[in-house]
Amino acid sequence: MNRIARFTALATLTLAPLSLAAQTAVPVLPPTFGMVLSYQYWPTQYVQFVTGSELPYSMFEFDVDATGKQPLYHVVLTDKDGARTHYSNADGMIAAYKATGEASWKAEFAVDLDETEKVGAASTVRFTAHDGKPVEFRFVQGSDISEQGSGLTDLSKAPIPIFAYREQGAVAGEGTVLKIGEAVSTAEVWTEISRPPYFVGYRGAITRSAHLLVMPKATESWKVTKSATALTVGSTWELDNERGDHRTLRIEKVEGAKFTIAGNDKFHPGIRTTLEATRTSDGWSVERVRLQPVKDGEKHFTVLTFTPAAGTAPTSTMELAIGKKQKVATATVAVTGDAAKRTEAIKGGTPAWAAGKEITEETAITADSVTITAK
Repeated sequence: MNRIARFTALATLTLAPLSLAAQTAVPVLPPTFGMVLSYQYWPTQYVQFVTGSELPYSMFEFDVDATGKQPLYHVVLTDKDGARTHYSNADGMIAAYKATGEASWKAEFAVDLDETEKVGAASTVRFTAHDGKPVEFRFVQGSDISEQGSGLTDLSKAPIPIFAYREQGAVAGEGTVLKIGEAVSTAEVWTEISRPPYFVGYRGAITRSAHLLVMPKATESWKVTKSATALTVGSTWELDNERGDHRTLRIEKVEGAKFTIAGNDKFHPGIRTTLEATRTSDGWSVERVRLQPVKDGEKHFTVLTFTPAAGTAPTSTMELAIGKKQKVATATVAVTGDAAKRTEAIKGGTPAWAAGKEITEETAITADSVTITAK
């Protein structure tokens, strides 16, 4: 079950100013929200922060989702300049990352996980990198898993807006190590959090319920292969993109001009996206976007809220909330142009480390296609 989702969007779509009744007689363009977005949810995640000169990386990440029929694995190697290389056993995930311009390779993993959640529990993953070098990562748990390890990770050094949130976590313990080829990087003592001799933590962490929201610099083009002709419960839109992905959008609830619309992708069946949007004279305005895993999505989810609704004013505030926690980040969204060809400038507000991050989304819409370029 693949738990990564990417959705392109626009705040308002171009349509002639027809009445709601008249709109049901002709094809209606699908409602989507205003940015290229990548969302992941992982039940378990392991990280080592790589230091020293033995390896050219700053972080090793190993993600695990064993809730489906076949376990899903994902490794990210982040180099010291912020570039990321991905390995996965899922074809859809590999295609999604390649579409963003990031290096992505398929790999077979040998995994031995200790899920007892006790201090000292050791888990190992092995695979072969694309250049033939063997990779081995061993994580040793160094503290109890609890909500004390929760929160938003400071990713101020990332070149694009990235929001990583942990619902529960624990730090790494002594013996956590990454080996690539003959080079070995042992996790160093995390001096900022250690209080020897009572507690010593090492630079790494395990997370239970990890959310990752990324605004990548990428271009996506979707062809509308089927449009709804009636704005009623059960009506659907079908879209295809250049990577071979397929998206279905289905109206699930109608309350006057307000609609709840669910989305699923062929490449990412483990993620469900729900839009809360209002039908307007010239298209749609999106108030809320909910991203969640199909399994346990009522407990673990990410929500984007736009105030006022995206596309109804030159500037909106975008609020990010994760799970049952309230606001964890905010941004402003400034819109120029019209519904057919528009630019959205997104600028981070809070937390402080995200305040300087910006990304621009350019949207072009025709009767049968939607193209978004984020740069």
